[in-house]
Amino acid sequence: MRTRDADDDHTPHHGGRVRPRRHPGRHHDIGSPGLCRHDSIVAVWHIGPTPVVLKHFLGRPVSLRDTERFHRHFADVAATVAAFPGVVEMLDALSRSDHRLGVFTTATRRAATSMLTAAGLAEYFPVVVGGDEVSRPKPAPDGLELSCRRLGTGVTGAVYIGDAAVDLQCAEAGNASGIHAAWGSVNGIAPMAKRIAQRPRDVVELVRQLQTK
Repeated sequence: MRTRDADDDHTPHHGGRVRPRRHPGRHHDIGSPGLCRHDSIVAVWHIGPTPVVLKHFLGRPVSLRDTERFHRHFADVAATVAAFPGVVEMLDALSRSDHRLGVFTTATRRAATSMLTAAGLAEYFPVVVGGDEVSRPKPAPDGLELSCRRLGTGVTGAVYIGDAAVDLQCAEAGNASGIHAAWGSVNGIAPMAKRIAQRPRDVVELVRQLQTK
């Protein structure tokens, strides 16, 4: 079994990528005290799903109206997403090898599904678990474990792929194998990365190596 990762509302790391600099204005639109810097948004992606991140920037409780407004804006952004070159070929190769594919992301399930559909990748992932479906965000392994249960496998047999240090920490906490997706990283190579995929096709070889151990 191979569980794949999408890390946040803005970046599913199996391919579709939205640069977060487009989002500061969105936070402003729904009542943030001021425009949020690109790096400040990246720094808190991992703290929880959309309502948690919105509360952080708005400095107040988040209403259903706030989240609906966010998702309306987000739908416009998601419609522009395309898979990173090589990702479809990677997923095809993993699927041909009978690996079961799933997503665990800090993003809400709604946002993740929207991005995967827009990128043409939804058909590869029968299981998608959002950060709004678990009580503890990464690096806690709750979402990874839930993904594996829904796929009908144990987490210790999973490979979790993401572009951030918190993804690798999540894999370690769940006793899964982590792969750092360097092609999608906005913060460079995670210092604790043991397995690094510079390009999507590298994932296939790294997974093969793990199988032969």
